[in-house]
Amino acid sequence: MGLVPQGPHLTDELFRKMTEYLFQETGITISSAKKYLVEYRLQKFVGPDKHFASYEKLFHALKHDKSGELKTIFINSLTTNYTFFFREPVHFRFLAYYLQTYGKNQSYIRLWSAACSSGEEAYSMAITCLEQGFSPPGRDLKILASDISKKVLSTATAGVYHYSAIRGELEDAYLRRYFRFNPQNKNFTVNDNVRFLLTFREFNLMDPFPFTKQFDVIFLRNVLIYFSIPEKEQILAKMWEVLKTPGYLVLGLSESLVGVRNRFTTLSNSIYRKDG
Repeated sequence: MGLVPQGPHLTDELFRKMTEYLFQETGITISSAKKYLVEYRLQKFVGPDKHFASYEKLFHALKHDKSGELKTIFINSLTTNYTFFFREPVHFRFLAYYLQTYGKNQSYIRLWSAACSSGEEAYSMAITCLEQGFSPPGRDLKILASDISKKVLSTATAGVYHYSAIRGELEDAYLRRYFRFNPQNKNFTVNDNVRFLLTFREFNLMDPFPFTKQFDVIFLRNVLIYFSIPEKEQILAKMWEVLKTPGYLVLGLSESLVGVRNRFTTLSNSIYRKDG
C-alpha cells in the first residue's frame, strides 16, 4: 500500500497563479523547480488547524485582501532574506578603497544597500565608513537601506542582534566600538553613531526611483537572481541613471551579467563601474 501525502497540496496550476501574482506585485520570478520551496514556506498558514484550510483558500483570500496585510505576509514569506555582517569581505574592502581614493573629493557621498534584509549589510557599510574616518558633521554622507519586506526592515531598524547570530562574524574591536551588549538577554545593539548614517525604507526595485541625488556605490548583491532578464535589464538601467560618473554597482560574488544587456564596465569580484 503506497503512502498517501499528508496535509494540503499545492497544485501546479495554483503554484503558477501564486508566482504570477508575486511577479505582478514585485517583479520577482520563481521557477517551477522551486515549487517545493513555495509550498514549504506557506505551509505554516495552511492546514486543518491553521488559518486557511487549503492553498486555494489562502490564494482566494490573498486576491481579495483589501487591507494589504495578507499581501505583505505572502511577500515576506516568499522572499529570501539571508545575510550576515561583512558577508563577502572583498566588497567592503572595495568600499573602503573607494572612500579613501575618491570619497575625499566628493561634495557628498551617498551609498545604497538595495536589498538590506535584516540590516547586516547596511550596518557593515556604515562601520566601514566610520573606520575610514567618514562621518558627519565632517562629511555629507548618508546610506539608504531598502528592502521589499516589512518584516526584515523592522529587524534592521531595531538593530538588535543576539550574540549567537553574530558570534565569529565581527572582530571584537568592532563589537566594542559599534555595539552595546546586554548581558541579560545576550543581545548586541547597534550604537547611535552607526544608526545615524542610515535611513531604512520599504522599496520595490521595480518601482520608479525617486532619488534627487546620485549614489557613489550601490550594493545590489544576490538580488537579481530573483528577476527575469527583462526585469534585470530594467533595474540595471535605473541603477545606471542614479549612479554618479564614475559610480559603482556591486553584485554578489556568485552573480553574473552575462546575457543581460547593460552599460556597465566590468571590474573584478562582481564590481561594475559606470563610466562617462
